[in-house]
Amino acid sequence: MGKFANAREMPCRATFLNDPVFGGTLDGSAVNADYVAAPDKQGATGIETPPVLLFEPRQLLGIQDTRTGTVHELRTETLVTGGFQRLTGPVWALSPAEGWNVGRAADTVKLRDPDGDVAAESSLTLDPAWVSAAASYGYVMVLHGSPLGVRVPPGKTERTYTLADRAMEFRHARNNGLLVGALVTWAGTFTETFNWVLFPPGVFGIPVPVAYVPLWHFAPHGGPEEFGFARLNKRIEAPLADGLIANLTLSDLDLVRPDETDPGLALIAGYRDHGEPGDNGFFSKWRQAVLACGGLVVMTGNKAMPSVLGSSVEQDKLAWEVMGESWGARVILSEDSKVDLLSSQPAPRQGDQRRDVITQAEQQAEYTNILKDKLRGQESFTIYASNDLEALIDRTGLAPWLTNLWPITCQTCGEPLGTKADISADGPLEQGKVLISMHHSSCRPSSITPSEGVKMTCPTHSVVAGYLSRRGGKPRQDDIPVMVINPSCEQLALAPNASGGWRNATLEAFAALGFVQPTRDFPPTITEAEAEISEDYLIVTVTGYLPDMPDQEFAIKPPEHVLDQVRRLNGLAVSFMTKSLPTLLAPDDLPDAFSDDEARIGWVPLMPV
Repeated sequence: MGKFANAREMPCRATFLNDPVFGGTLDGSAVNADYVAAPDKQGATGIETPPVLLFEPRQLLGIQDTRTGTVHELRTETLVTGGFQRLTGPVWALSPAEGWNVGRAADTVKLRDPDGDVAAESSLTLDPAWVSAAASYGYVMVLHGSPLGVRVPPGKTERTYTLADRAMEFRHARNNGLLVGALVTWAGTFTETFNWVLFPPGVFGIPVPVAYVPLWHFAPHGGPEEFGFARLNKRIEAPLADGLIANLTLSDLDLVRPDETDPGLALIAGYRDHGEPGDNGFFSKWRQAVLACGGLVVMTGNKAMPSVLGSSVEQDKLAWEVMGESWGARVILSEDSKVDLLSSQPAPRQGDQRRDVITQAEQQAEYTNILKDKLRGQESFTIYASNDLEALIDRTGLAPWLTNLWPITCQTCGEPLGTKADISADGPLEQGKVLISMHHSSCRPSSITPSEGVKMTCPTHSVVAGYLSRRGGKPRQDDIPVMVINPSCEQLALAPNASGGWRNATLEAFAALGFVQPTRDFPPTITEAEAEISEDYLIVTVTGYLPDMPDQEFAIKPPEHVLDQVRRLNGLAVSFMTKSLPTLLAPDDLPDAFSDDEARIGWVPLMPV
């Protein structure tokens, strides 16, 4: 019922008050109390005839008053409550509906209520003469009901659906109390956007989902600043919203005041997904991301936001411009939403418990094969580093570490890098560290990050799994199963060393969990990491705390011998390193990954089944 009641799109017809459908004879030669006679649109006096819009819903929803037994139509009664009048007399006797307006946006006509919400809309190209009349009068007679002679009924065609048929339907709707109307202010052409746009994590370098909300939703409530929103001005660091939370269901997103008991005042803005609840479409995946992150970033502005990024340079540039002129804040997900969404999810079958991780690994495997071909055929790539980086890190100190960066994904837009990349530096961070990262020159030219900071996408990781054995030897039962992981292909943390140079600090978080530099000894067992086997995939999960990072999971489908050895030995050796791109490592290269001084290695136990 809720989805039906919120269906705003419906057929509409633009006409004038001298339309015979409203009660005149078919040739316009006579009138009655409901009809204003005029031989043409300008009338006998040369004055434009008042313009009329007829909105006809495709379906009606009847509700019965249990006290009186009378039946009413839901949307009709909603309009009456909002200021429209039930049409019982002549059309020209309608009164103004305070606060309502109607206007056009591109090729649609929209009727808006006093709060700015769209009550009805229709794809309709308006005749210039009709627009001229609306502008001259400053208002439009808006009629809403069914049937109004707008839609051609089944069994009829445009030719056989006569003017007499339309007039009879109009009288039928009025006689049955299904016709309401009002004089509504003509707003002309709407300049603000009406469209919500939802983005997955990673867009604009924001690590959580984003909802771009039309600004007019906030206007009746004091504007976005009333809730702690800040102008973004090209910044992506958004403050925490004040007095605003997100309620999320299988098909809706509502931004509400949590402490307001009156539902009419609590709701600030609402979005309804047009897909079927529970489907596997975009909204379902977006909803899961909001749930996983515990909230989202809400942006709001007047301009239309492109709904897809990465399709063209022009659209991406426009999106960044719109973002820069918007307000933004982080909005947390309500506890009730978390409980409801979690309870609505079916319990996973044992074989499906790691399906999400495996799906990502399958997708990455396809990309990895493309990546292998690209990088193997690419003898070199170009790196741009601007002179102002010297303010954070000298070129002599930076140069040795550039070979530890891999041009996989732009850390601004999340799209693949090509044969060149710009280096940016963030810092100074704690203990004088500097974070260097790779970007498209059009996304983020080589520079030092502004003082207000810029969020980046998560770095790409690269994984290979195999076993240590004699070179060229056949598989044996004493082979050691291994996994080599580069957890940060496009980002590198550097820290000052005692000699005035720089050292690679990227893997310090893993060292804090017990991973050590290689020695001749067997690596230590890591209690804050675990391995599991699911659907022929080997998954290593770092369960210990990593600063500014969630639990990290690395999955790959290795040779069957590797899985056998992991089961036999109840674990595997893992090496974290940034010097190499594991995707490109051959089996004979794996031993070097467990002897390099820059690597951090450990033994990860297999979870019991």
